[in-house]
Amino acid sequence: MNNKKQQVQVLLGLVLMGGLIQAAPVNAGGFSTPTYGAPGWGRAFAGGSLFKNDPSSAYNNPAAMAFVEHNVAQFTVDYARIKIKYKGEANDYLGNPVSNTPIGADGFPDLSATAVNNNEGGQGGFTAWLPTGFMVMPLGDRFAFGLSQVVPQGMRTTWDQDSKVRDFAVDTKIETVGLTGSLSFKVNDQFAIGGGVIVQHSKGFVSQNIDLFAAASSSQDPFLGVIDLPSGVGGSLIRVKVDNISAGWFTGITWKPTDQDTVGLNYHAKIKNKMTGKYNIRADAYNYGLLTEPNPFGGDGTLVEAAYPGLKLFPNGAHASTQLDIPATAGFDWVHQFNDRFTLGASVVWTQWSSFKDLTLKSGDITIVSIPYNYKDTWMYSVGGDFRATDELTLRAGVAIDQTPTRNSTRDPRIPDGDRTFLSLGAGYDVKAVKGLSLDVAYSHQFVQQVKLKTQNVDRLGAASLNGKAESSGDVVSLSATYAF
Repeated sequence: MNNKKQQVQVLLGLVLMGGLIQAAPVNAGGFSTPTYGAPGWGRAFAGGSLFKNDPSSAYNNPAAMAFVEHNVAQFTVDYARIKIKYKGEANDYLGNPVSNTPIGADGFPDLSATAVNNNEGGQGGFTAWLPTGFMVMPLGDRFAFGLSQVVPQGMRTTWDQDSKVRDFAVDTKIETVGLTGSLSFKVNDQFAIGGGVIVQHSKGFVSQNIDLFAAASSSQDPFLGVIDLPSGVGGSLIRVKVDNISAGWFTGITWKPTDQDTVGLNYHAKIKNKMTGKYNIRADAYNYGLLTEPNPFGGDGTLVEAAYPGLKLFPNGAHASTQLDIPATAGFDWVHQFNDRFTLGASVVWTQWSSFKDLTLKSGDITIVSIPYNYKDTWMYSVGGDFRATDELTLRAGVAIDQTPTRNSTRDPRIPDGDRTFLSLGAGYDVKAVKGLSLDVAYSHQFVQQVKLKTQNVDRLGAASLNGKAESSGDVVSLSATYAF
């Protein structure tokens, strides 16, 4: 291939990647978003990016780029649908049952309506589109360069605003979109090392109801803390929107001990991520008065300021910040090629979720609320592979077991996660009419462990309690186009 033609093809690949990055807002769900194309989803991520000529190595294990044989670009769009259902009890701070309350025309609970307190706590979940892109370009016999656009971390849940869990969560959306550059060096024909950097943009949006009277009665105030103020009066919804740009690094090694085996280690360092923005409180006339007017029970300041000295909430908006670091991960991958038709992979991935202790919202030096989570480190195990049925058609399958970082003592409806099992199927087809083009599709279903939601909200959010269970499931369809040039 002459240099001019190669330059044009590389430029075309970069333009296509740029177009993918701008194609649509990126939405991701869960804790860690798998950073693979459809071939990886079809194997349930087994073997990582060690399969032959896999461009996702540009992010997952940059050392493996050294064994990619030609320029290759891959563009993927994933469609995810997650369903969540809560069944059980909900009670206010006095222990009185909370019902599924209809929402009135003003967007707040209609307390004059008759609401039925049944065991159905409401529906949660989301649907989302997730684009990713990878490119690997060998530079001579020893080096290779890679680019990628990934969503390494994301979380999204949406509950009905009239559900029983409305005092714990309504909307939660956190997404991280990263652009990476990486370089690999082939030490010899069996061993390679690599590393890269990521620049990422994180965005977060959360909302939930606040029961101001319940919060005041649950405080340590010597007067308000001993009065049973009415719960569920009026409506107020706090909304927080924050974002940040941060950077991190990742590295990997790859070793080929035999002609049939490839093993790899990869590490993605923890990224400190302080997100800043604004919060506001959407309140009806009654609750707006409680936030802005003098305390109806006497004294200086508002009801909230009396309950929590030093805390002042501004319904019309004020500065907000939260620390939401991206945890470190480490993975071990192995791929064995039995023959020209069958290749098997296996992986083990560790995530340092214990670094996530709490979700604390601040406004300047004032802590508005701090919600404890105390996550634990997790492991994910997967096995899967490829079967080349014909010269054009490749079939894939895999299974993965992914531990949840949540604990029974601090789990809430915002992230009602349990241990997950991925069952995946996939297929790839080499398009002979277009040399170097292959199309892949994968389907993955997540079976999520039913988990307990037995928790009490922090005092500042009204001290409501839940005693029930959350049932979840997920489906992902992944489509990829890969072009070797």
